[in-house]
Amino acid sequence: MQSRGFTVTHVRGESWLHKLDPVAKFAWVVPFAFFGFTTYEKVPLLIALVFGIVIAVTARITTPLAKIMLVFTPINASIIVIQSIAPAVCGNACSTPVPFGPINIYHEGMSHALTLLLRVSSFQVIAFSLLLTTHPSDMFASLARMKVPYLANFMIAMTLQLIPVLQREVQLVMAAQRSRGMRGSGFGSIVPSFVPVAAGAVERVQQLAISLEARAFGSTGAKTSYRRVPSGPVDVVVGIVGFVLMTFLFVYGLINWGQGTSKYVVFDPAITIAIFIVGLVVFVGVFVVAIKAMASA
Repeated sequence: MQSRGFTVTHVRGESWLHKLDPVAKFAWVVPFAFFGFTTYEKVPLLIALVFGIVIAVTARITTPLAKIMLVFTPINASIIVIQSIAPAVCGNACSTPVPFGPINIYHEGMSHALTLLLRVSSFQVIAFSLLLTTHPSDMFASLARMKVPYLANFMIAMTLQLIPVLQREVQLVMAAQRSRGMRGSGFGSIVPSFVPVAAGAVERVQQLAISLEARAFGSTGAKTSYRRVPSGPVDVVVGIVGFVLMTFLFVYGLINWGQGTSKYVVFDPAITIAIFIVGLVVFVGVFVVAIKAMASA
């Protein structure tokens, strides 16, 4: 199914990443998550972000990935704004702040915010690249091959499959609202669509439960699957290299790139203020647009 809007769903393609075994992808992503969220140095995190972008470009998924990342832009902007004016890393021992009107911008907070931003962005790029290039059924089969419990496996697969289904139902409800002279676009049109979409989701869950019972889901015994995901020598090599490399970086980063061993970056006051203004405009702009949309609904 093709990705529309900003939904995280499988994008068809014939790139090397689409053809790669999902197990090999997980071998990169899982230790990368530990590496990203234990490393505090900005340069390794920036390299990881660039690496993820290169992967997305070579896999030809830059457009859907950019749409997904755009959704998280306000959240990322809030990290910069909040951490810069209320840093949690230094408390009362912060250095002399940069004055910006009635607001004080702290170097430690800005440095910490950029680290958090690189952490989140690099992991998002890598993880969403995996999701966009992996069919949910292939992921289900691969997780089962990795001996992931069927209940957890089913929950992951259904979550990825139900998101695009719910998005299509929202689009259908909005089209029906437009045909009846109601508001069918913008933020204000989403609220009236909650009830029919929720009712449809409940009915879909009931049908799914009946289907699972008819297929003896949860029973003991050997499990079977009609879908098989081939795993060749290239997949094995890529998976082993990724797991070993990212595990090494995780351990090395945990020892040498932790918060206690890294130093915060001090920018020029003009650059500090510029970064803060960009984050503030994006952060506040989203709320302004949402309030205007609700008022005009």
